[in-house]
Amino acid sequence: MKKQIVTATTAVVLGSTLFAGAASAQSIQVKKGDTLWGISRKYDTTISKIKSENSLRSDTIYVGQTLSINGKTSSSKSSSSSSSSSSTYKVKSGDSLWKISKTYGMTVSELKKMNGLKSDLLRIGQVLKLKGSTSSSSSSPSKVSTSSTSTYKVKRGDSLSKIAKQYGTTVSHLKSLNGLKSDMIYVNQVLKVKGTSTSSKTVSSGSSSSSSKASSTTSLNVSKLVSDAKALIGTPYKWGGTTTSGFDCSGFIWYVLSKQTSVSRTSTAGYWSSMKSISSPSVGDFVFFTTYKSGPSHMGIYVGNNNFVHAGSNGVQISSLDNSYWNPRYLGAKRF
Repeated sequence: MKKQIVTATTAVVLGSTLFAGAASAQSIQVKKGDTLWGISRKYDTTISKIKSENSLRSDTIYVGQTLSINGKTSSSKSSSSSSSSSSTYKVKSGDSLWKISKTYGMTVSELKKMNGLKSDLLRIGQVLKLKGSTSSSSSSPSKVSTSSTSTYKVKRGDSLSKIAKQYGTTVSHLKSLNGLKSDMIYVNQVLKVKGTSTSSKTVSSGSSSSSSKASSTTSLNVSKLVSDAKALIGTPYKWGGTTTSGFDCSGFIWYVLSKQTSVSRTSTAGYWSSMKSISSPSVGDFVFFTTYKSGPSHMGIYVGNNNFVHAGSNGVQISSLDNSYWNPRYLGAKRF
């Protein structure tokens, strides 16, 4: 019987961070849609470790194949907690900006800005500056320093999640305080960051119309979003491009969104972290993929019938989620 080949996602200069200690091995059977990257995330291990344990020479695995997997041990947790206390980080095999930003409670944009990076590519041994120490060690002073602050002005690279962490609150509380209907915020937007929710008081005082106007500035006209995106089909690909002379995937998304709302120019990982996860996409939602590196590195706009429009290597085009290239690389859907 012919074996069904599943191509795994790999990183450009990456492999995977090695964890100290190993749990007892367990066997799993590869299912349709599995990748080494997906399996490594599910079992808290690494791509390189899985390959080493199973004598794999490439990242290709096939349906029905049995793999030996070692999970993450308590020693690996202590290792990660001790390393996160430093203000610099040395890039190891398997690292990516997205992975490091998640570990240290930062955003990809912040990491790039702090280290003067023009792209998302890293090299092994590279030393990166981090935002001080870990989130646990910095949580106390941030709460003290912000206790007298009642508003916050959104800066480039911010997200509700990041601001909530900074002020010791939750995303839902921030949204309630500011009458937000989605997780999207824009540069220079002024947010309330402490106190109790005034949304119900606002409605009862007869000023609900002003509240709805404020929230409508961050909602999207889905039909316009899709038509604006489709109108750009055929535009050539350009790394970092944000104009009709050429787009990369995140530049294309920024251009289409900016026709309706003020939104920061960020990376695919930045959009991933700032949008709300959904189980399956509807027209106008955003679909994400892992391509040249671990984590979200490509995205597009879902247009229905299992199709999405995106800026791929051949320019702005419509592709199918069932495509043999995109299907195994699909990460999930998010809503603006």
